[in-house]
Amino acid sequence: MDTNFKLDVLSNKPLSMQLADALKSAIARGVWKVGDVLPGIHELAARCNTSEKIPRNALERLAAEGWTRSKRGVGSVIVDRGVDMRGKGRVLLYIRIKGWSHYFSELIFTLNARLLAAGCNMVLVSGEHGRPQSDGRILAEMLKERWSLVLVCGRSAEVRRLVADSGWPFAIMEMCVPEAPCIHPSCVGNIGVFCNKAIPDFVRACSRRNVKHMVQFGYGNGAFDVTPMLSVADVKVESVNVPPQNTPWAIYRASMAMMRQFLRNRRRTLPDTFLFTDDFVAQGALFVLNVSTLRVPEDVKIVTLANRGCGLVWPIPLSRIEMDPVFHGRAIAKAVVSYVQTGVFPSGVKLGSVWKPGGTF
Repeated sequence: MDTNFKLDVLSNKPLSMQLADALKSAIARGVWKVGDVLPGIHELAARCNTSEKIPRNALERLAAEGWTRSKRGVGSVIVDRGVDMRGKGRVLLYIRIKGWSHYFSELIFTLNARLLAAGCNMVLVSGEHGRPQSDGRILAEMLKERWSLVLVCGRSAEVRRLVADSGWPFAIMEMCVPEAPCIHPSCVGNIGVFCNKAIPDFVRACSRRNVKHMVQFGYGNGAFDVTPMLSVADVKVESVNVPPQNTPWAIYRASMAMMRQFLRNRRRTLPDTFLFTDDFVAQGALFVLNVSTLRVPEDVKIVTLANRGCGLVWPIPLSRIEMDPVFHGRAIAKAVVSYVQTGVFPSGVKLGSVWKPGGTF
């Protein structure tokens, strides 16, 4: 059986990764079976016509991903991945965000629980905006260890360079803003999580209910902004920016912003819809709305962007553009476990918000 491996020196894909993929393919085809010992470093170097560094790195990668187990005096022994991977898969999750939120807390908790149930171990490294050098040092130290997969959430070029240079397989988790898919040889997949995914469904609902004028409250438009799509649908959209603060200040500022809307509109018709793009902003604005004489949804319609399980108290069910961090955590964990166990990362993993019509719209 021919097991000489032809490596493409002109390819952008590292030679060690080419050899590792070729070895995995040969194992999948039955060239070697569970319990067999792979050729050693010297033999593989001769078969590939390369230095010994290439097969050494390839065999280390196979061991890190759970394809083999290194046995002293024997070599790299092929293992049953369905059994041996339990407790062997190590996943490094890097998230670079400014502050924490209900969404990320629930997502990470769910992701970790699902990975543990599948026999994987997850290590979390969280960075903060404004501290790239400190983040880089911590991450660089962590990348010296062995990982089955590195999952990166954040658009820091420095972080992505560190991960790519480490040689470990990694996946990119895109948050809010779609990016061009990563095509680095070590990048095995992309996961998209978009809060604006439900906007098309929301726009269609606005058309059915003949919405003509909307005011959007939030911490700046950011990635979530209904203005472009609603403008095409002939809906006038005003944006009210509430400066991000701690919870009491966010509620207070939203209350004041809503009061200014009422005062400014005393002599003209109020907008037919209010959209609140944060739970705390909605809480403050709804408080003012509740003590007014307006009826919902007869006089004004209400829509909130919120996380599932983190809703507000209102006499009737709120219409929501909803993010589900638990569902997202399960879906991401499923993709990660699939890669750790099979070496194949699912394509087209795109998650995001859903439109949940209620009694306020």
